[in-house]
Amino acid sequence: MKKIIVIAFTIILSLIGAALIFNNVMKSDIACLDREIGVSVKFKGIKDANCFTYDSLNNIYLGTDNGIKLIKTDGKSEDIIKEKDLKVSSIIYEDKKLYFISDNKLIGYDLENKKKDILISDLPRNNDIGKYSIIAQENSIFISISSATNSGVVNDKNSIPDISPIELTLRGVNFGQDNTGSFSSYGVKTKNGQVIKRGSVGNACVIKYDIKNRKSQLFSSGIRNIEGWDYNSSRSLMAIVGGIENNGLRAVQGDTDYIYELKKDVWYGWPDYSGGDPLSSPKFTDENGKPVKMLLSKLPMLNPPAPFYVHSNAGSIYGLVVDSTGVIKEKDSMFFYDKNEATLYNLDNNGLNKKILKFNDKIELKDMKLVKKSIYILDKKNGIMYDVKKEEKSFVSGYRDIMFFSLCVIILVMVIILMKIKKS
Repeated sequence: MKKIIVIAFTIILSLIGAALIFNNVMKSDIACLDREIGVSVKFKGIKDANCFTYDSLNNIYLGTDNGIKLIKTDGKSEDIIKEKDLKVSSIIYEDKKLYFISDNKLIGYDLENKKKDILISDLPRNNDIGKYSIIAQENSIFISISSATNSGVVNDKNSIPDISPIELTLRGVNFGQDNTGSFSSYGVKTKNGQVIKRGSVGNACVIKYDIKNRKSQLFSSGIRNIEGWDYNSSRSLMAIVGGIENNGLRAVQGDTDYIYELKKDVWYGWPDYSGGDPLSSPKFTDENGKPVKMLLSKLPMLNPPAPFYVHSNAGSIYGLVVDSTGVIKEKDSMFFYDKNEATLYNLDNNGLNKKILKFNDKIELKDMKLVKKSIYILDKKNGIMYDVKKEEKSFVSGYRDIMFFSLCVIILVMVIILMKIKKS
């Protein structure tokens, strides 16, 4: 009888241990590098989602490759809009309405009367350099429009030149064998003193769309590409700005990504400045290690502002979230994702960063937002929405590792006892 009890007890403990080990292995794709942070899977099976937003009840609206899908708080889902030609790349919820970007259009959708309305139909193209992003504040929608080129010069005949949102005066510097000038089609030369007229809507800028009067105006310019933005507790708009990369006819070496506070009527330097420094400074070189040639003979603004934060390289960070109330970390600290390292960072108010989570290299982060007390992270490749939050301190969570280790020791001891009973 004693042998049976021991065997049964050993089997039970082994099953418990196996379950814990399995659970630990299943979470091994994400390593928590901060003991105060926990991560779990919120939703699965959403591989066609590109972006998301949420309403006052925390229902989630997914912008997909063929429309918009609603996931309610009870887990049930339904299609809000389903159209094969509607590829939603950025979406926000505001006052019982959805606003979203599809192709180069800003579209509104009234959730009550189910009416769709095209608000802006001709946002400037960008040659897939970056994307359009939207964010709302006080009956206004802010739209980021990336540059069409890496640094102001097209690379080939099929590339679309930048449209400037402000008037610019050029130096007449041309590039490549075909002498291509800035803000021009491929093979078209520019002259010293040539003036580039402002477009009604341009590239490398942020515009502000007034929801009530349905009019837009330029907010700020000289911004190569915004890769994520959010508001802090003072309602200041913080944004990740992608640095100029080492490619094309006007390649730039030595640049990095930045986080800026965006302000009205400010020129942030693109295409001749980055991170507050002129491209002619020793920090930057062209692809041959020589000083980068400047494009503008007159600067729209002397001394473009310096960033709040400078990252380690260009084309790396994405998806800014500001913890404006301090529900996860320090108040107004920021979270962003480094796609080269597959790591989620937390940036404190002194500009010091800390690694929070390490994902496997198969994640494709498309969007991240603060929802109540959690950061939701959308991974398109695996069709997963992650939930990142502050770990609740408790006896179980505080001593989880000790309990797991102790249980493994108990299982090992019981197995040894069982082996001895069998031999006797």
